[in-house]
Amino acid sequence: MIRQLIWSLTLASASVACGGGAASGDAGTTTNPEDASSPVIEAGSAIDASTRDDALEASTPRIDVPAITCSDSISDVYVTPSNLPTMTNSTRGDIVRCAFDYALALSDVQSEVASKGITTTMTSAVNVYRIAFRTYRGNGSAGVSTARVYLPQLPGALPRPVLVAAHPTDGIADSTAPSMDPTSNEDLALPFAGLGDAIIVPDYAGLGNEGVQGYLDNHDQAHSVLDGARALRNFVSQGALSSQFGVIGYSQGGGAALSAQALDKTYGDGNMTFVVAYAPEWPTRPNSFAFVDMLENPTTLTIETGISYCAVEVMRSYAYFANYVGMNDADDGFPSASRSGFDNAINTMNEVVLGGYIQGVAPTIQGFIDPTFRTTTLACIQNGPNDPGCVDPGKSFYTFMENDFVTNDPNGAKILFVQGLADYVMPAPSEGACNVDKLVADGVTPQVCVDAAAQHTTVVGRNQDFVITWVNAALAGQAAPACTTDGVMPPCVP
Repeated sequence: MIRQLIWSLTLASASVACGGGAASGDAGTTTNPEDASSPVIEAGSAIDASTRDDALEASTPRIDVPAITCSDSISDVYVTPSNLPTMTNSTRGDIVRCAFDYALALSDVQSEVASKGITTTMTSAVNVYRIAFRTYRGNGSAGVSTARVYLPQLPGALPRPVLVAAHPTDGIADSTAPSMDPTSNEDLALPFAGLGDAIIVPDYAGLGNEGVQGYLDNHDQAHSVLDGARALRNFVSQGALSSQFGVIGYSQGGGAALSAQALDKTYGDGNMTFVVAYAPEWPTRPNSFAFVDMLENPTTLTIETGISYCAVEVMRSYAYFANYVGMNDADDGFPSASRSGFDNAINTMNEVVLGGYIQGVAPTIQGFIDPTFRTTTLACIQNGPNDPGCVDPGKSFYTFMENDFVTNDPNGAKILFVQGLADYVMPAPSEGACNVDKLVADGVTPQVCVDAAAQHTTVVGRNQDFVITWVNAALAGQAAPACTTDGVMPPCVP
């Protein structure tokens, strides 16, 4: 059986190049030999109650098939139904679209995780779905996030934990929604499904559907993660999932996972058990991603800002203005003469291509940051909101940024922080070490594993076997295993 590659795209996963770089995410197998022990699933069709084993009582909890009918087309998942009920706290995580996507035989699951460098032996074939679920945006408005859901055909003993995988940056163009790429984030999610767990991978609200993704908006992204957990509960039988809940996040998703830990008891259900943060891209201070450095040095060559920072700033600026000022002002953070070009690039390019575009049209920093936005934001950061130079548009952005920083919970979910020392996308000195210091300042003591040889694009594959062991220990309430790497985190260079 051929896996149905609907809306096939060429996407990059976590790394971006403003002055050079490489994308991760290799193509997986497209064949799907059927497992004799599983229901026969035709590509593009939904699994619903009619495909379930008649020998089982209807009330028996299951996570190998949905508890809802999935009859939407794949394309419909990205179109939010009109006239939804009024958004309330009780509707968070409500599923509004569902489509069957494809199935992977056990041999394919094993092959695909092995291609990512993961050696753990898989035990289950996997059914994959795409859904859309309701959430609140960071600005307080109602939103919808699309997602991919992996269900094991041979689950572990029920009830299973609720697992969420939080994805890295692919871009903020709708075409870069990770759920549209059949192999995206398989290194994060597929091993857990292949070991018998259900896991959901939200796209984050506004990516792939209406609106604009709240890129690096800590609250917006955390809401999609926390409501993704609610959606997974709604997707399978009542009683099939336990109260335990954990998040495995990478890069942008690592930051989203850490923000979710901070907000779990106020926005979530308060049941988060663990967080794994791989090389997190996490706004924790004004100079995260060298933002203040760029504001202070507008004539610096773009190529000198680092592998990813220019694209990070362009996407974050666009997302902020779109979501907090208005779509007509989405490109106000860019120089006026080049706004239309940036607008088109952001809405059509993945992250790597966008980085190349920025370098081509903006040789220096002042080519991609509007001068008034730059000077007014810098005045606020340097002198505070009462400075005469701290006016809009910078003042509103500064207020948003300060209010968006989160405080992590010392009594909340335990945290595993995994960082590579060869990471030049989210470098250990300026990002990893500073983020660990931030957690410690909040009273949290994360377990930090440092892989001296890991790059941004290899840190997951090199460490996911250990993470699987660590997650199982966390869920069992056992002592955390010692890191299998022996690198040392350098001091923070803020």
